[in-house]
Amino acid sequence: MMKRIPLILAVASLLASCSAESATNAQIESSAVPLSQTAEAAKVQTIGSQAAKALLDQKKDVVVLDIRTPGEFNAGHLANAQHLDFYQADFAQKLKALDPETPYLVYCAVGGRSREAVRMMQQLGFQQVYDATEGYAALKNAGVSVE
Repeated sequence: MMKRIPLILAVASLLASCSAESATNAQIESSAVPLSQTAEAAKVQTIGSQAAKALLDQKKDVVVLDIRTPGEFNAGHLANAQHLDFYQADFAQKLKALDPETPYLVYCAVGGRSREAVRMMQQLGFQQVYDATEGYAALKNAGVSVE
């Protein structure tokens, strides 16, 4: 039993980082959650996989940003996703090079890295960022197009 405790804690931690949210299209527009006062106009919305699918189906100008490792990305990613490895030393510099006026949907494997990346983006003054909190597998299972 003692050997199972670390495994149970790890699984609980993983599940806690994911949201079981199933938002409707109306929730996409109404769930803005500002994370910082430094960029007053910036909006961050945390959305579940179904809401992310609805967003991508309705708003064709949203850029999909995959921040997983190259191995994770090469094993499969959302259609037309741009890849920026969160763990690379130049990750923040690459974020700064992106257009802050463009809306972005950010995802990782389970939501932890995307949460951190979205905070960085907001501090950099990005105007509209959607954090897909459930990660790649949930997005794929929700029917978002993959490559």
